[in-house]
Amino acid sequence: MKSFIYLIITIIISITLTSSLQTTSERTRKIMLQSTGNNVTPALLKQSADIISARLNLYGISLTEINISSEKRQISVKLADDIEISEIEGLLTSPGQLSFFETYTHEEIAGILKPGNKLFELLKSDQVKSSSDPRVGCINAGNREEADEYLRSMRPVDNCKLSWGIAPEKSEYCLFALKSHELLVRSDFDTIKSDVSSGSGIRVTRFRLNPSAARIFAEATKINLDKAIAIVIDDQVFYWPIVRNVIDGGNLEVTGNLSEKDVNYFLALINSGILPLSFTLVK
Repeated sequence: MKSFIYLIITIIISITLTSSLQTTSERTRKIMLQSTGNNVTPALLKQSADIISARLNLYGISLTEINISSEKRQISVKLADDIEISEIEGLLTSPGQLSFFETYTHEEIAGILKPGNKLFELLKSDQVKSSSDPRVGCINAGNREEADEYLRSMRPVDNCKLSWGIAPEKSEYCLFALKSHELLVRSDFDTIKSDVSSGSGIRVTRFRLNPSAARIFAEATKINLDKAIAIVIDDQVFYWPIVRNVIDGGNLEVTGNLSEKDVNYFLALINSGILPLSFTLVK
């Protein structure tokens, strides 16, 4: 009798474990990334897969599986089902090119874009607090499509690059006026990392420039006192610190209103390498 009871218990445990394993298996999803453009090779697909894997790991997401299909020129990524794809889509598809740009002040922007420019109607400028502010204005997320359509129809402005900034709460976006020429790129930095300041408890992103770039940046800060330097990834502004003094030691510390997730996203993109191929998410 006891043997029979033990057998029943064993069967129940086995069924429970099997059910649990099936549930765990069902809680994953497969994301397909389609490479675009020419010169797609197995080696470049492998390099891209390694970069994507490193990005997700730095962001704090554990991969369950990543595979390459050379024939279809695709990469498949298997992730936990509860991960919001919109949150990490950039980690999967963005090139990851870091750039620093000089900016225009809000007063200069008015002269560059001219008073009749429709952007001044579409964007709110009530958040612009000082003349050093490089923002043209901001807009609710729901109205951005109209602004994007107008930006596509605009004639290029000499030595001016208009780029959106990230929206920490994803409810409002701001448009920045940058000077066209890149001041610094990722290869100009030895290290970029983030930690929490022991004194203030504020999260700080620390940039360490190599010696030659440190000299370039020192000169740039000298001529841009009380102006912003925009820190950009793939045409998206993450930080725009105001230069208060000449920075000639090669060390730059930046704080901002970014969430911890946004900071981790920033670091994951720039510390994993630039994607050698372009990808779109297959939906």
